[in-house]
Amino acid sequence: MKIAVLITRSLLGLVYLVFGLEFFLHFLHMSPPPMSKAAAGFEGGLFGAGYFFPLLKVVEIVSGIFLLINKYTALFLLVIFPITLNIFLFHAFLEPAGLTMAAPMILINLFLGYAYRKYYTSIFTASPTV
Repeated sequence: MKIAVLITRSLLGLVYLVFGLEFFLHFLHMSPPPMSKAAAGFEGGLFGAGYFFPLLKVVEIVSGIFLLINKYTALFLLVIFPITLNIFLFHAFLEPAGLTMAAPMILINLFLGYAYRKYYTSIFTASPTV
């Protein structure tokens, strides 16, 4: 189990670090795939906000680094989960061609959440006291 967690955590961290840096540095030289009208409209709206993608990519870079160095891992898995879920749902509903990358990412994130579940037990306290 420890080896599986190490491999999947490193893989997820590497994916987020590389694609986060790609947004700013453009080192992969990939041509953007053709998008459906709905997917292009959704992405255009997010880019149109001006702040969203730079903020998203900074969160991805920071989360990727912390997953790779295995510090505050449980926290950064929670931080990155909504991003992973949105990537999966975007490809599931708007651009199915990307599901080959999005589906393993959501599965890895869920697996890691399960592996680190003991760190989340206090979050589910029904009536916390201060």
